Amino acid sequence: MSHSVEIDYQGLAIQCNSVCEVAEKRLQELDEMIAKAESASSRLLNDQSAQFVKMIYEERKRLEKQIKAVRQSAEGKAKRGVVRVDNESAEYRHSNDNILAAGNLQHTIDELASKRLIEFQSLLQTLLGESIQEHQRKLREQTNGAITVDSHTQSHLDKIEDEVLRQFTYLAYLNDNTLSGDELLQAGQVLMMQRVNQTYEERYEQERAKIRAELEASRVAPETVDKVLNKTQGTAQEKLTSIRQNATAEIVGEKVRQKSLKIIMDAIKQRGFVVDKKNVKIKRDTNEVVLVALKASGEKAEFRIFLDGKFIYDFHGYEGQACQKDIEPFMHDLEEVYGIKVTKQTEIWSNPDKISTMKYQAINTNKNKR
Repeated sequence: MSHSVEIDYQGLAIQCNSVCEVAEKRLQELDEMIAKAESASSRLLNDQSAQFVKMIYEERKRLEKQIKAVRQSAEGKAKRGVVRVDNESAEYRHSNDNILAAGNLQHTIDELASKRLIEFQSLLQTLLGESIQEHQRKLREQTNGAITVDSHTQSHLDKIEDEVLRQFTYLAYLNDNTLSGDELLQAGQVLMMQRVNQTYEERYEQERAKIRAELEASRVAPETVDKVLNKTQGTAQEKLTSIRQNATAEIVGEKVRQKSLKIIMDAIKQRGFVVDKKNVKIKRDTNEVVLVALKASGEKAEFRIFLDGKFIYDFHGYEGQACQKDIEPFMHDLEEVYGIKVTKQTEIWSNPDKISTMKYQAINTNKNKR
Protein backbone atom coordinates (compact mmCIF):
# COMPACT_ATOMS: atom_id res chain seq x y z
CA MET A 1 0.00 0.00 0.00
CA SER A 2 1.44 3.32 -1.02
CA HIS A 3 1.53 6.42 1.13
CA SER A 4 3.05 9.89 1.03
CA VAL A 5 6.56 10.44 2.39
CA GLU A 6 8.94 13.38 2.64
CA ILE A 7 12.50 13.55 1.34
CA ASP A 8 14.78 16.11 3.00
CA TYR A 9 17.28 16.86 0.24
CA GLN A 10 18.79 19.75 2.20
CA GLY A 11 19.57 17.46 5.13
CA LEU A 12 21.04 14.84 2.81
CA ALA A 13 23.24 17.49 1.19
CA ILE A 14 24.59 18.53 4.58
CA GLN A 15 25.81 14.99 5.18
CA CYS A 16 27.28 14.61 1.70
CA ASN A 17 29.14 17.92 1.78
CA SER A 18 30.54 17.11 5.21
CA VAL A 19 32.02 13.86 3.86
CA CYS A 20 33.42 15.75 0.86
CA GLU A 21 35.16 18.26 3.10
CA VAL A 22 36.92 15.45 4.97
CA ALA A 23 37.84 13.80 1.66
CA GLU A 24 39.49 17.00 0.46
CA LYS A 25 41.93 16.71 3.37
CA ARG A 26 43.07 13.39 1.89
CA LEU A 27 43.73 15.16 -1.43
CA GLN A 28 46.13 17.43 0.41
CA GLU A 29 47.97 14.40 1.79
CA LEU A 30 48.34 12.97 -1.70
CA ASP A 31 49.73 16.32 -2.85
CA GLU A 32 52.27 16.19 -0.04
CA MET A 33 53.27 12.66 -1.08
CA ILE A 34 53.76 13.80 -4.68
CA ALA A 35 55.91 16.70 -3.51
CA LYS A 36 58.08 14.32 -1.46
CA ALA A 37 58.54 11.97 -4.40
CA GLU A 38 59.41 14.77 -6.81
CA SER A 39 61.86 16.39 -4.41
CA ALA A 40 63.59 13.02 -3.93
CA SER A 41 63.50 12.08 -7.63
CA SER A 42 67.25 12.47 -8.03
CA ARG A 43 67.76 9.75 -5.41
CA LEU A 44 65.09 7.38 -6.73
CA LEU A 45 65.54 4.75 -9.43
CA ASN A 46 64.70 6.61 -12.62
CA ASP A 47 61.95 4.33 -13.92
CA GLN A 48 60.50 3.76 -10.44
CA SER A 49 60.42 7.51 -9.75
CA ALA A 50 58.18 8.21 -12.74
CA GLN A 51 55.89 5.27 -11.99
CA PHE A 52 55.58 6.22 -8.33
CA VAL A 53 54.54 9.81 -9.06
CA LYS A 54 52.16 8.66 -11.81
CA MET A 55 50.55 6.19 -9.41
CA ILE A 56 49.77 8.86 -6.82
CA TYR A 57 48.52 11.30 -9.45
CA GLU A 58 46.07 8.66 -10.66
CA GLU A 59 44.93 7.95 -7.08
CA ARG A 60 44.38 11.67 -6.59
CA LYS A 61 42.47 12.00 -9.87
CA ARG A 62 40.10 9.16 -8.93
CA LEU A 63 39.41 10.64 -5.50
CA GLU A 64 38.88 14.15 -6.87
CA LYS A 65 36.40 12.80 -9.44
CA GLN A 66 34.50 10.92 -6.72
CA ILE A 67 34.30 14.02 -4.51
CA LYS A 68 33.05 16.15 -7.38
CA ALA A 69 30.34 13.66 -8.30
CA VAL A 70 29.02 13.38 -4.73
CA ARG A 71 29.04 17.14 -4.18
CA GLN A 72 27.42 18.10 -7.46
CA SER A 73 24.65 15.54 -7.11
CA ALA A 74 23.90 16.51 -3.49
CA GLU A 75 23.96 20.26 -4.11
CA GLY A 76 21.80 19.93 -7.19
CA LYS A 77 19.08 18.14 -5.24
CA ALA A 78 19.48 20.35 -2.14
CA LYS A 79 17.83 23.22 -4.02
CA ARG A 80 14.58 21.25 -3.89
CA GLY A 81 14.48 21.42 -0.09
CA VAL A 82 11.87 19.07 1.40
CA VAL A 83 9.60 17.34 -1.12
CA ARG A 84 6.64 15.01 -0.68
CA VAL A 85 6.41 11.96 -2.93
CA ASP A 86 4.74 8.56 -3.06
CA ASN A 87 6.73 5.86 -1.27
CA GLU A 88 6.48 3.60 -4.33
CA SER A 89 7.82 6.22 -6.72
CA ALA A 90 11.20 5.96 -8.46
CA GLU A 91 12.31 9.18 -6.80
CA TYR A 92 11.75 7.74 -3.35
CA ARG A 93 13.54 4.50 -4.24
CA HIS A 94 16.57 6.51 -5.30
CA SER A 95 16.37 9.19 -2.59
CA ASN A 96 19.24 7.62 -0.66
CA ASP A 97 21.56 7.34 -3.66
CA ASN A 98 23.50 10.42 -2.57
CA ILE A 99 24.00 9.06 0.92
CA LEU A 100 25.17 5.72 -0.46
CA ALA A 101 27.64 7.57 -2.72
CA ALA A 102 28.85 9.61 0.25
CA GLY A 103 29.23 6.40 2.26
CA ASN A 104 31.35 4.89 -0.52
CA LEU A 105 33.44 8.05 -0.57
CA GLN A 106 33.90 7.86 3.20
CA HIS A 107 35.07 4.23 2.85
CA THR A 108 37.50 5.31 0.12
CA ILE A 109 39.09 8.05 2.19
CA ASP A 110 39.36 5.82 5.25
CA GLU A 111 41.16 3.16 3.23
CA LEU A 112 43.36 5.80 1.64
CA ALA A 113 44.34 7.31 4.99
CA SER A 114 44.80 4.07 6.92
CA LYS A 115 46.19 1.83 4.15
CA ARG A 116 47.18 3.30 0.79
CA LEU A 117 49.08 6.32 2.11
CA ILE A 118 51.01 4.05 4.46
CA GLU A 119 51.84 1.75 1.54
CA PHE A 120 52.96 4.74 -0.53
CA GLN A 121 55.15 5.94 2.32
CA SER A 122 56.65 2.48 2.73
CA LEU A 123 57.40 2.16 -0.98
CA LEU A 124 58.95 5.62 -1.09
CA GLN A 125 61.22 4.80 1.84
CA THR A 126 62.20 1.51 0.18
CA LEU A 127 62.93 3.18 -3.16
CA LEU A 128 65.19 5.62 -1.36
CA GLY A 129 67.02 2.80 0.43
CA GLU A 130 70.73 2.47 -0.28
CA SER A 131 70.45 -1.33 -0.54
CA ILE A 132 68.18 -1.04 -3.58
CA GLN A 133 70.59 1.31 -5.28
CA GLU A 134 73.40 -1.14 -4.55
CA HIS A 135 71.47 -3.99 -6.19
CA GLN A 136 70.87 -1.75 -9.17
CA ARG A 137 74.60 -1.05 -9.47
CA LYS A 138 75.45 -4.76 -9.36
CA LEU A 139 72.90 -5.55 -12.06
CA ARG A 140 74.37 -2.85 -14.25
CA GLU A 141 77.79 -4.43 -13.88
CA GLN A 142 76.37 -7.81 -14.88
CA THR A 143 74.69 -6.44 -18.00
CA ASN A 144 77.29 -3.94 -19.24
CA GLY A 145 75.55 -0.91 -17.82
CA ALA A 146 71.89 -1.68 -18.57
CA ILE A 147 69.28 -3.17 -16.25
CA THR A 148 67.17 -5.54 -18.27
CA VAL A 149 64.13 -7.60 -17.44
CA ASP A 150 63.42 -10.61 -19.63
CA SER A 151 60.14 -10.59 -21.51
CA HIS A 152 58.60 -13.38 -19.43
CA THR A 153 59.33 -11.57 -16.15
CA GLN A 154 58.16 -8.23 -17.58
CA SER A 155 54.90 -9.86 -18.71
CA HIS A 156 54.44 -11.28 -15.22
CA LEU A 157 55.04 -7.84 -13.68
CA ASP A 158 52.62 -6.16 -16.07
CA LYS A 159 49.81 -8.48 -14.95
CA ILE A 160 50.03 -7.25 -11.34
CA GLU A 161 47.15 -4.77 -11.04
CA ASP A 162 48.14 -3.23 -7.70
CA GLU A 163 50.85 -0.73 -8.57
CA VAL A 164 52.41 -0.82 -5.10
CA LEU A 165 52.71 -4.60 -5.20
CA ARG A 166 54.09 -4.42 -8.74
CA GLN A 167 56.81 -2.04 -7.61
CA PHE A 168 57.72 -4.18 -4.61
CA THR A 169 57.84 -7.24 -6.88
CA TYR A 170 60.22 -5.41 -9.19
CA LEU A 171 62.35 -4.51 -6.19
CA ALA A 172 62.34 -8.18 -5.20
CA TYR A 173 63.67 -8.90 -8.70
CA LEU A 174 66.47 -6.40 -8.13
CA ASN A 175 67.29 -8.28 -4.92
CA ASP A 176 67.38 -11.61 -6.76
CA ASN A 177 67.10 -11.62 -10.55
CA THR A 178 66.99 -15.44 -10.62
CA LEU A 179 63.38 -15.36 -9.40
CA SER A 180 60.50 -15.65 -11.85
CA GLY A 181 56.82 -16.47 -12.08
CA ASP A 182 54.96 -17.23 -8.86
CA GLU A 183 58.19 -17.30 -6.86
CA LEU A 184 58.90 -13.72 -7.86
CA LEU A 185 55.33 -12.63 -7.02
CA GLN A 186 55.55 -14.33 -3.63
CA ALA A 187 58.88 -12.60 -2.96
CA GLY A 188 57.27 -9.27 -3.86
CA GLN A 189 54.34 -9.92 -1.52
CA VAL A 190 56.68 -10.86 1.34
CA LEU A 191 58.84 -7.78 0.78
CA MET A 192 55.77 -5.53 0.66
CA MET A 193 54.28 -7.06 3.82
CA GLN A 194 57.56 -6.70 5.72
CA ARG A 195 58.16 -3.10 4.68
CA VAL A 196 54.55 -1.97 5.11
CA ASN A 197 54.25 -3.57 8.56
CA GLN A 198 57.50 -1.90 9.53
CA THR A 199 56.14 1.45 8.35
CA TYR A 200 52.95 0.97 10.37
CA GLU A 201 55.00 0.32 13.49
CA GLU A 202 57.27 3.30 12.84
CA ARG A 203 54.44 5.70 12.04
CA TYR A 204 51.83 4.51 14.53
CA GLU A 205 52.32 7.27 17.10
CA GLN A 206 52.78 9.89 14.39
CA GLU A 207 49.55 8.86 12.65
CA ARG A 208 47.73 8.72 15.97
CA ALA A 209 48.88 12.26 16.78
CA LYS A 210 47.76 13.44 13.34
CA ILE A 211 44.30 11.96 13.88
CA ARG A 212 44.09 13.62 17.30
CA ALA A 213 44.91 16.97 15.71
CA GLU A 214 42.19 16.45 13.07
CA LEU A 215 39.60 15.61 15.73
CA GLU A 216 40.54 18.61 17.84
CA ALA A 217 40.51 20.93 14.82
CA SER A 218 36.97 19.72 14.10
CA ARG A 219 36.02 20.58 17.71
CA VAL A 220 35.11 17.04 18.65
CA ALA A 221 34.63 16.76 22.44
CA PRO A 222 37.88 15.84 24.29
CA GLU A 223 36.36 12.78 25.92
CA THR A 224 35.25 11.55 22.50
CA VAL A 225 38.74 12.15 21.11
CA ASP A 226 40.25 10.03 23.88
CA LYS A 227 37.68 7.28 23.30
CA VAL A 228 38.44 7.18 19.57
CA LEU A 229 42.20 7.02 20.11
CA ASN A 230 42.20 4.43 22.89
CA LYS A 231 42.33 1.38 20.61
CA THR A 232 44.73 -1.04 22.28
CA GLN A 233 44.17 -4.44 20.64
CA GLY A 234 45.49 -5.76 17.34
CA THR A 235 48.44 -4.92 15.13
CA ALA A 236 49.49 -1.34 14.40
CA GLN A 237 47.64 -1.57 11.09
CA GLU A 238 44.44 -2.89 12.70
CA LYS A 239 44.52 -0.24 15.40
CA LEU A 240 45.11 2.60 12.95
CA THR A 241 42.37 1.34 10.64
CA SER A 242 39.86 1.26 13.50
CA ILE A 243 40.96 4.64 14.84
CA ARG A 244 40.73 6.24 11.41
CA GLN A 245 37.23 4.89 10.70
CA ASN A 246 35.90 6.06 14.07
CA ALA A 247 37.63 9.42 13.72
CA THR A 248 36.13 10.06 10.28
CA ALA A 249 32.66 9.22 11.57
CA GLU A 250 33.07 11.68 14.48
CA ILE A 251 34.49 14.43 12.27
CA VAL A 252 31.69 14.08 9.72
CA GLY A 253 29.10 14.03 12.52
CA GLU A 254 30.56 17.15 14.09
CA LYS A 255 30.53 18.95 10.74
CA VAL A 256 26.86 18.04 10.29
CA ARG A 257 26.05 19.40 13.76
CA GLN A 258 27.94 22.62 13.10
CA LYS A 259 26.14 23.14 9.80
CA SER A 260 22.81 22.53 11.56
CA LEU A 261 23.75 25.14 14.18
CA LYS A 262 24.53 27.62 11.41
CA ILE A 263 21.13 26.99 9.84
CA ILE A 264 19.39 27.77 13.12
CA MET A 265 21.51 30.90 13.55
CA ASP A 266 20.68 32.10 10.03
CA ALA A 267 16.97 31.42 10.57
CA ILE A 268 16.84 33.35 13.82
CA LYS A 269 18.72 36.28 12.24
CA GLN A 270 16.03 36.44 9.56
CA ARG A 271 13.55 37.16 12.35
CA GLY A 272 15.52 40.29 13.36
CA PHE A 273 17.66 38.79 16.14
CA VAL A 274 21.36 39.51 16.50
CA VAL A 275 23.68 36.63 17.37
CA ASP A 276 27.01 37.54 18.98
CA LYS A 277 29.67 34.84 18.83
CA LYS A 278 30.35 35.31 22.54
CA ASN A 279 26.77 34.20 23.14
CA VAL A 280 27.36 30.82 21.48
CA LYS A 281 28.77 28.39 24.01
CA ILE A 282 29.57 24.67 23.90
CA LYS A 283 28.72 22.73 27.06
CA ARG A 284 30.81 19.58 26.94
CA ASP A 285 29.34 18.11 30.10
CA THR A 286 25.84 17.94 28.58
CA ASN A 287 26.93 17.68 24.93
CA GLU A 288 24.95 20.73 23.81
CA VAL A 289 25.40 24.17 22.30
CA VAL A 290 23.77 27.16 23.99
CA LEU A 291 22.85 30.06 21.68
CA VAL A 292 21.45 33.39 22.87
CA ALA A 293 20.05 35.86 20.32
CA LEU A 294 18.85 39.40 21.09
CA LYS A 295 16.67 42.06 19.48
CA ALA A 296 17.34 45.79 19.84
CA SER A 297 13.87 46.14 21.37
CA GLY A 298 14.85 43.81 24.22
CA GLU A 299 13.37 40.46 23.21
CA LYS A 300 15.63 37.45 23.68
CA ALA A 301 15.62 33.94 22.21
CA GLU A 302 17.69 31.22 23.85
CA PHE A 303 18.38 27.86 22.21
CA ARG A 304 19.91 24.71 23.60
CA ILE A 305 20.93 22.54 20.65
CA PHE A 306 21.74 18.90 21.37
CA LEU A 307 23.85 16.55 19.29
CA ASP A 308 21.02 14.10 18.69
CA GLY A 309 19.00 16.63 16.69
CA LYS A 310 16.81 18.06 19.48
CA PHE A 311 16.76 21.67 20.58
CA ILE A 312 14.94 23.70 23.22
CA TYR A 313 14.00 27.31 22.61
CA ASP A 314 12.98 29.92 25.15
CA PHE A 315 11.66 33.32 24.02
CA HIS A 316 11.79 36.11 26.64
CA GLY A 317 10.65 39.72 26.84
CA TYR A 318 7.32 39.45 25.03
CA GLU A 319 3.93 40.55 26.26
CA GLY A 320 1.32 37.80 26.33
CA GLN A 321 1.50 35.58 23.24
CA ALA A 322 3.35 38.16 21.12
CA CYS A 323 6.31 35.79 20.87
CA GLN A 324 4.28 33.62 18.47
CA LYS A 325 4.87 36.31 15.84
CA ASP A 326 8.54 35.32 15.89
CA ILE A 327 8.23 31.64 16.75
CA GLU A 328 5.87 30.66 13.94
CA PRO A 329 7.84 32.34 11.10
CA PHE A 330 11.04 30.90 12.55
CA MET A 331 9.64 27.37 12.46
CA HIS A 332 8.35 27.97 8.93
CA ASP A 333 11.80 29.11 7.79
CA LEU A 334 13.48 26.04 9.27
CA GLU A 335 11.32 23.74 7.18
CA GLU A 336 10.60 25.69 3.99
CA VAL A 337 13.86 27.64 3.56
CA TYR A 338 16.48 25.48 5.27
CA GLY A 339 14.95 22.02 4.89
CA ILE A 340 14.92 21.12 8.59
CA LYS A 341 11.82 19.10 9.39
CA VAL A 342 10.28 19.38 12.85
CA THR A 343 9.20 15.85 13.69
CA LYS A 344 7.89 16.41 17.21
CA GLN A 345 6.83 19.46 19.22
CA THR A 346 6.03 19.41 22.94
CA GLU A 347 4.92 22.45 24.89
CA ILE A 348 6.62 22.46 28.27
CA TRP A 349 5.09 25.61 29.75
CA SER A 350 2.96 28.46 28.47
CA ASN A 351 0.99 31.21 30.17
CA PRO A 352 -0.61 34.13 28.28
CA ASP A 353 -0.39 36.34 31.36
CA LYS A 354 3.37 35.95 31.59
CA ILE A 355 6.09 37.18 29.30
CA SER A 356 7.82 34.03 28.17
CA THR A 357 7.04 30.81 26.36
CA MET A 358 9.21 27.70 26.29
CA LYS A 359 8.84 24.67 24.06
CA TYR A 360 10.79 21.55 23.19
CA GLN A 361 11.44 20.87 19.54
CA ALA A 362 12.76 17.56 18.25
CA ILE A 363 14.25 17.92 14.78
CA ASN A 364 15.85 15.62 12.26
CA THR A 365 18.13 17.30 9.73
CA ASN A 366 19.69 14.21 8.24
CA LYS A 367 17.17 11.42 7.57
CA ASN A 368 14.15 10.94 5.34
CA LYS A 369 10.87 11.44 7.17
CA ARG A 370 7.97 9.07 6.67
